[in-house]
Amino acid sequence: MGKVKILTDTACDIDPAKLQELGIRAVPLTVSFGEESYLDGFEMRGKTFWDKMSQFPDTPRTSQPSVETFRAAFEELTADGSSVVAILLSQVLSGTYQSAVLAASYLPDRQIAIINSKTASVGYGLVVLEANDLAMRGASFEEVSTEAQAMIDRLVTLFAVDTLDYLYRNGRIGRASHFWGSLLKFKPILYLDNEGYVAGKSRVRGEANVIPTLIESAGERVPFGSRVKIGICHGNVPDRAARLLEEAREKWQVERVVETEIGSVIGIHNGPGTLALIVLPV
Repeated sequence: MGKVKILTDTACDIDPAKLQELGIRAVPLTVSFGEESYLDGFEMRGKTFWDKMSQFPDTPRTSQPSVETFRAAFEELTADGSSVVAILLSQVLSGTYQSAVLAASYLPDRQIAIINSKTASVGYGLVVLEANDLAMRGASFEEVSTEAQAMIDRLVTLFAVDTLDYLYRNGRIGRASHFWGSLLKFKPILYLDNEGYVAGKSRVRGEANVIPTLIESAGERVPFGSRVKIGICHGNVPDRAARLLEEAREKWQVERVVETEIGSVIGIHNGPGTLALIVLPV
């Protein structure tokens, strides 16, 4: 009997090298600065990305993995009789999910589950790691895929951005559109709704109020003091991310932390200064 293997895409913002060490396949999205293209996570990440974006006069573009890329990955992973649980970037934010669905349809004899995370960045990166832990403990294909979906349904994803300009320019502002307008001296607090769309939560005056608002907003959904697993990600603001984690630890019983820097795909859409809190009730 084959194993259960986990596949994801690089917009989960966990270092592909770390994922590979854990036996998780990461399929890259592509980031393009004019005529120059890079594989997200593998060829473009961290300071290199933020520096390049700050100097690029236009809006960089992103593109999803091809159907053939997914098909080849699925074929390779299942060649030994293993099954695959693919946990991917929100369907409404990217065509990545649909590419994987189509790829899996070309392999009807293989056991492949394609899961729409309905979130982004370390939001589903956390689920990927949890699902892989289950698979490594010997859980069945059905158990892993069912629990991955259950975790996604419990996730609370909140984030703050310095400006809505990046989301607006990239057409990802979705249900936060009523926030568009003059936000001088205000910071928008956003969330991903049950379908994975970006939606507006509140506005706060000044950076000092961002972290308390993220914490309190998450506490409305996940009671303080309860057992949780936490995801923290940031757009080139590690000190703020550290403060956010410190305050989260004071409010909940934190059993796991996954902290990352936002990668190039998500960074293009959210911009520098983004700070996100993901809470997964246990």
